[in-house]
Amino acid sequence: MASQKFNSFSFLLLAIIVSVFAHVVLATRIQVSPFCRASRTRELCNTMVKGATSWHDAIGNAISGTLSLAKELQSKNGLIAPAIANLSPAAKKSLQGTCKESFQTVIDMLQEGQVALAAGDNGTLQIKLSAALDTECDDELSNFGGTFPLANMAKELTKKVSICLVITAQSVGA
Repeated sequence: MASQKFNSFSFLLLAIIVSVFAHVVLATRIQVSPFCRASRTRELCNTMVKGATSWHDAIGNAISGTLSLAKELQSKNGLIAPAIANLSPAAKKSLQGTCKESFQTVIDMLQEGQVALAAGDNGTLQIKLSAALDTECDDELSNFGGTFPLANMAKELTKKVSICLVITAQSVGA
C-alpha cells in the first residue's frame, strides 16, 4: 500500500517537473522573425531586422545596421598598424590598403543597395548585396595569422551582409 502511494507521488512529482520545464522552455524560446527563418544565425538576424513587419522594412533595417558596422570598420582601419608592426613596410601598406579598399567596396555596395531598395529594384539589390560580400580584408588578416580585433569585426560584417542576402532572397519567392 505504501509502495503504491510512493509510486503515485513519484509519478505526480515527475509530471509537475516536466510541465514546469516545458513552460520554461517555451517561455525562453526566441521568437524568430519571419524574415529570419532561413538564416543560420537567427538571433543576429532578429536583431538586425529590429521587429520589422514588412519585408521592405526588414531588409532596410538590416542594410542600415550593416552599413553602420562597415563605416565603423573603415574608421578603425588604422588599428591594424600596431598589430602588424613586425611586418615589412610594404606588407603593412598592402594590408592596410587592402582593408581600406575592401571596407569602401562594402560601404559603396550597401549604399547602392539602399538606392535599389528605394527604387523597388530587387534584382539590383541582390547584385549589390552579393558584391558587398567582399572578404579581401578578412582573408588578408587571416593570412597573417594574428588575432586582430578588427578581424573579428570584419567576420561580423561578412555575417551581416550574408543575412541581408538571406532576407533579400525571400522577396524573390514572394
